[in-house]
Parts: sequence; structure tokens; C-alpha cells
Amino acid sequence: MISMLITLATIVVVLFFLGLCIFVHELGHLLVALWCGLHVERFSLGFGKKIWGFWHNKVEYIVSMLPFGGYVALPQLDPTDEPVDRDGNRLPQARPMARILTAFSGPFSNIAFGFLLGSLVFWAGVYRPAPRDEYVVHSVEESSPEYAAGLRAGDRIVKVNGKPVTDGWGQLVQTIALSKGKVDLLVESDGQREQITYKPAPNPKYEGLGYPLFEIRTPTVVQRVQKNMPAAQAGIQTGDRILSVNGTPVASPYAFMKTMWESEGEPLTITLQRDGETYTVHDIRGVPREADGETYHIIGAVVDEPKILKHMSPWAQFVNVVTTTRDTLASLVSPKSLVKPRHMSGPVGIVQVNYLMIRHGGWRQGLFFVVFVSFSLALINLLPIPVLDGGHILFAVLELASGRRVPTRVAHAIQLAFAALIISFMLYITFFDIKRVSGRLFPGDGGNSTEEMSDGKD
Repeated sequence: MISMLITLATIVVVLFFLGLCIFVHELGHLLVALWCGLHVERFSLGFGKKIWGFWHNKVEYIVSMLPFGGYVALPQLDPTDEPVDRDGNRLPQARPMARILTAFSGPFSNIAFGFLLGSLVFWAGVYRPAPRDEYVVHSVEESSPEYAAGLRAGDRIVKVNGKPVTDGWGQLVQTIALSKGKVDLLVESDGQREQITYKPAPNPKYEGLGYPLFEIRTPTVVQRVQKNMPAAQAGIQTGDRILSVNGTPVASPYAFMKTMWESEGEPLTITLQRDGETYTVHDIRGVPREADGETYHIIGAVVDEPKILKHMSPWAQFVNVVTTTRDTLASLVSPKSLVKPRHMSGPVGIVQVNYLMIRHGGWRQGLFFVVFVSFSLALINLLPIPVLDGGHILFAVLELASGRRVPTRVAHAIQLAFAALIISFMLYITFFDIKRVSGRLFPGDGGNSTEEMSDGKD
């Protein structure tokens, strides 16, 4: 019961912050529109049916049923020859510069909001993988293009596409998955370096993305030990690095976790490293737990890769979003890339990721992702696509350059066509978002980075 309440509370927090990003965006439009003297019909806090409101200076301010986000009605922002109000009365045409400033104010507000929250992230810090220069390959699928190109277990990856990997497995995966065409790996084996070049194959486990078909050895460190559990009784301590289980090297925290879950209470021999010395724990047995009708075993040790509290400046966070957005869009439109529209995330996917960030990474990681979303919302809206803010700016710039407005018939046709395309695209990616979310949003999804799925505190 408590677990379900925590889940629901986390979802509410996620929706609040993501809605806040939308609200800030629309508030920027409102303030600059009023400053420019544009006609504003309505400003809503939230979406859906109106539940309360008032009028001020001929603008209706309302609170809607779903208090997440908001919207502002600006008929003069629409690139038509004859803007009208809600009663059908003709409105004066807005000056191009007023439309540009009003359209730009939404993305600008998201950028400012991102820098504000980013300053809080900078002050508090966010946990990131500890820097390391050792990326040793643990295993390679023999049917993979990586194996055919010569990559083998024990090889050390030095660079990917000519650049060193400094931010952990996630950065390595992103670099490879967003590659356009071939991937170049500089690897070191037996003291010799060689270049391995291959074309990523679709990975069926990751929706056909070019996700690596090899594993690297990720250091697995004990983060916390539960009292009166097998790990504590065996003398395992926080900070111990787990090297192997029953003589088999541990590839990653998740691999260790999975081994414990599936141990069925059989005696295990775990080799650890503490303060530079190696020692072995014999005959440690996991205790059974049940979740979703299945029995698994735990030893009461929370494990993860080593992390540091990193203080990223707001500018560094912004540059990270710009770079990621640029690389993602470039891969999306490249015919040589395996990235497809179905791999993108819409509102459902964003809520899921933020939920998992908070649940497994804490409030720092959750806030870090909200900053990412706020910056991303600004950048996407600035794309010169009709219906988006960038499209409104484009129409206004064309008017400034030519001295004439885009004809009403042409403007309406373009707006309707792109509106249909965007709505279809959002429905398309939402369909795949829902497929991803199914069975993974709530506890027991198998995506936990810790060994225990439950600590018995229901």
C-alpha cells in the first residue's frame, strides 16, 4: 500500500514539473503579447473544462480541470490576413516584429526557466558515473558485426568515432546508437592498438536501434547493506567492489543483481575487493521474496556503479541538451542511421523517464531531467515548422523580407497540413511510448539498479 502511494505521489510530482515547463512557456507568450499590445483572448492554468475564472483588462484568466501546464489564445499570432476574436470581430493585423517577439518569448522562457533550475542542479550537484579510462569488453555476441570486425572479450575500448569516452556506458551507447553509418572503435589488446570499423546491426532487444551487441565490465560497488541480511552476516560492507560470483566475473551491477535473483537459494561464492585487497565470501545464500507472483532471492546488498556528485554549470547543461538534440535530429533524418521516428518519446515517454529518474536516481536526477525537458521544449519549438513557434517566426520574417503577408488561403493550407502531420506524428510515437511503458512504469519492472526489488517495507 505504501509502495503504491509513493508511486502515485512520484507521478504527481513528475506531472507537476513537466506541466510547469509548459506553463512557463505559455506565460512567456502572454507577457510579451500584452507588452506588444496584441489581443489576448484567454490564458488558462491547466487544460480541459473551465472550473473558475475572471476577467482583467479584457483578458479571461481561467483555471481548468487538469492543472498541468496551460495555454494562451492569441488570434493575431496566426499568419492569416484576417485575424478575428471569439465573437468574429475583425482584429488589426499584428506587426511582424510583435509576432516574432511573442513567438520567441515562449522558448526563451523555457531557456530562462532551465537556467534557473539548472542553477539549483549546479548548487546541489547530480550523481554521474565516475570518470574512468577503462572500458574492458566483457562479452561479444558471435553473430554480431562487432565480432566479425574483430572485437573480442578482454579488449579495452579507448575511443569511439575518434573521441574518448569519459561519461560511462551511457555515453558510449548513445554515441554508437546515434552513429550515421559505420562506427570506429579504437581498441587496445595485449598492448597493441588497432582500429575496428563496423556497421551497427539492429538490436531486437532495443526496438531495432544500433545498440551495442557487446557488454563492457562496469565496476559493481556495494552502496548499502541491509541489517540482518545474508550480505551483512557475511561481512560485506559498503564500498566493497564485487569482482565475481562462483568464479564468473561480474559484468555490471544489473548482471550481479540478476544472478542473485535467479540463485534459488543455492550457496554462492562471492569475490570482493576492499582497500586494494581481494577476499572471498563462501556459502552465502539469498533469501526468498515474492513480487508479481514470482519468487526471487536477495542477499540485502544495494549495488551500483561508482558515481560522483558532479556540479554541472547551467551553461554546460544547456550545451549538453543542444548537442544531444542536434545529434538526435541528424540521426533521425539520415538514411544511414538506425534511429527512426518510433524511437522518439512523446509526453507519455517523457513522464515515464522522469518517473524512473526520480524513483531510482532521487530528486537530483529528476530535477536534472526537468532541466533537460525545459531546454528541449525550447529548441524543438524553435524549429521553423508551421504550427510551432519557429513556424510563426518564419512567416513573420518572410513578411518582413517581402513586405507582404502570406496569403490567407496559402497560410491556412500550410497550417492545416503541418497540424495534421504533427498530430499524426504525436499519435504514432505515443503508441510506441505506451508499448514501452506497459509493465515498466510501476515497481517490479526489473529496471532497478539495486539488487533488492523490495526491502520488506510494504
